[in-house]
Amino acid sequence: MADKAVQVALRIRPLVTSEISKGCKDVLEVYPDISQVRIRDSDRAFTYNHIFGPHATQNEVFDRCIHHMIRNLFSGYNLTILAYGQTGSGKTHTMGTAYSGEEDMGVIPRAVSEIFKHVRDNFTYDFALSVSFMELYQEVLYDLLADKSREQCVLDIREDSNKGVLIPGLTEVPVENARSVLEALMRGSKSRVTGATNMNAQSSRSHAIFTINVLMQNKTEW
Repeated sequence: MADKAVQVALRIRPLVTSEISKGCKDVLEVYPDISQVRIRDSDRAFTYNHIFGPHATQNEVFDRCIHHMIRNLFSGYNLTILAYGQTGSGKTHTMGTAYSGEEDMGVIPRAVSEIFKHVRDNFTYDFALSVSFMELYQEVLYDLLADKSREQCVLDIREDSNKGVLIPGLTEVPVENARSVLEALMRGSKSRVTGATNMNAQSSRSHAIFTINVLMQNKTEW
C-alpha cells in the first residue's frame, strides 16, 4: 500500500460564542506548509501529517486525509478513521456520526458516497455491503441498530484464538446504496447517549464505532 500505515491530522475548531464572550483567544499559530502548529509566545511546536485551521471546511478534511485511502478498501485493506479529542472539540461534527441529511456532511457520509462510486464503476466484482453501529458507554457495549429496547441491546466482547476479537450478536444491516447506509447511521445516532456540557448542549457522551463491511466476489470465480 502506497499510503503510510498511520497518519495523524490535527483539526483546530473555531472559538464558540461562550468562549468569545469570556475573552478567550486563539493560542495556536498554524504553519500549513510544514504541517506544524506552535503555541503562541512559546517555543513549543508540534508536527503532524496534516493540519487544518479553524476555517477549514469538511470537504478539505475529507479530500486531503480520506479520499485517496478509500481505494485501498478494494485492494483488501482495512481502513480505520479515528477521531480523538476532549468533549466539545468537534469529533462528532468532523466524523458526521450525527448526520441528519441537512448539515454539511462529515467524514463518514462522504466516505460512504465514495465507496459506492467505486462499487458502481467496478464491473469485475459482485459486491455485498453491510453496516453495524455500536456504542461504548460507561464500560457497557450497546448495539445501536438492533430493533430492541436499549436494555436488551447489551453486547459481550469475546476473544477467539483463531478469529481474534468477536462481538456475538452484533446487528449487521445489509445495504445497497449510500442512502440506506446514511439511514442506518441516522437511526443509530438517535439512540446514542447525549448530554449537555459547557461546550455543547447535545454532546455525545460515549464512544461509537460505525463499521462498513465490503465483500467482493470476482464474477469469473462463480
